[in-house]
Amino acid sequence: MLDKISGIHGLKEKLELVEKKLYELEAQMENHHNAVISALQKEMEEIKHSQHGYVESFSKDLEKIKDLQKEFEKALRTFQQNHTQLYDSIYTKLHNEVKEHIIPLKDVVNEFNALKPEAKKLIESFGLANQGIAKLNAVAQGIKKEDFELKEYAKELLKADSEKLRLMKEIETLKKIISFERRRQR
Repeated sequence: MLDKISGIHGLKEKLELVEKKLYELEAQMENHHNAVISALQKEMEEIKHSQHGYVESFSKDLEKIKDLQKEFEKALRTFQQNHTQLYDSIYTKLHNEVKEHIIPLKDVVNEFNALKPEAKKLIESFGLANQGIAKLNAVAQGIKKEDFELKEYAKELLKADSEKLRLMKEIETLKKIISFERRRQR
């Protein structure tokens, strides 16, 4: 039993040793943990400090952006007003100029409209004249140069003249024969 007690005693010593090591480990862990926590706290402080700086910077930038937005809105309103005025001004000027140019054009159009019936008559008479010219061209193509010079007609006249002279000679001859016969019968 003593063996058992001495085994328990050995076990007790071992347990105490383990407990001691556990305490040491816990102390080390606690020290390490405290060091980590203090480092994290330092970092958190630095982050808070830099975050505070960023928040301040963002706040200033936000104010600047708000000011710029106000200026932009004001400029946009001014631009819209100027744009409207410019549009109205240009529209009025353009309308007046176009009106000035349209009035003479309307007069010219009215004159052309008044001349339409006469133009139709002229076109019809040109058409008739073209038809007459076409007929004359057809006849002119049928006329030869010799026809113009009247050679054939002159030849016919010469033949007729020769025939007339021959017939006149024969008439004279017949008159002579008739007068001779009359004298003879008497």
